[in-house]
Amino acid sequence: MTLSNIQQGDVLTIRVYKQFAGYLWANNYEVEALQNISNPPTSLEALVTRIVNLERPLHIPAVVIDRVTVSTYVPDSLPYNPNTLAVFPVVVFGTRTISSDALPLEICLFVRRNVNFGRDGRLLYRGCLSEADMEVRGLRPILTANAISALQGVINSWAATGLGNEFRFVMASGLPVPTSVRSVISLQVADRIVVKKFNNRYFRRNP
Repeated sequence: MTLSNIQQGDVLTIRVYKQFAGYLWANNYEVEALQNISNPPTSLEALVTRIVNLERPLHIPAVVIDRVTVSTYVPDSLPYNPNTLAVFPVVVFGTRTISSDALPLEICLFVRRNVNFGRDGRLLYRGCLSEADMEVRGLRPILTANAISALQGVINSWAATGLGNEFRFVMASGLPVPTSVRSVISLQVADRIVVKKFNNRYFRRNP
């Protein structure tokens, strides 16, 4: 597939790049087309706007949402096909107001991607939390009830429109094409706080 010809059931990978004080990081999503996309450039721009609208009120104003890339799920081909990637410059700031000092970028907001069957997924967002959002219980840091309520309220408000009628969030796996695609039925803020280093290494246990 290519981004110039998106058919119902095609899976795309979205990466939202953020930066602060010389640090650059990204969050990844997979989305599935719910129908044949008649005007891909317009639909992809609208999709990017909706995802930025989800992330922006979760992040503090010091965080810059720099750009969003949309690519086909299938890895880059040889020779390179430019129609498998689209880059959307954004350059907007987070809008979450905080009343205390921000926590370090290594301390992440944990949002579950709930699915009907199998293990749920997770999204780890850096640059969202402040000292007032955190408390210690049982010798471990967790979000306060007020922080959970406020952040979940942001997600619930966004979900009223969500990704619109053309796409949905999914969790996809399998290479080179997805062999398992599960619909994400909701995004849920967890009380757990995750510490994730910038130089950590990700590996997949099962192919």
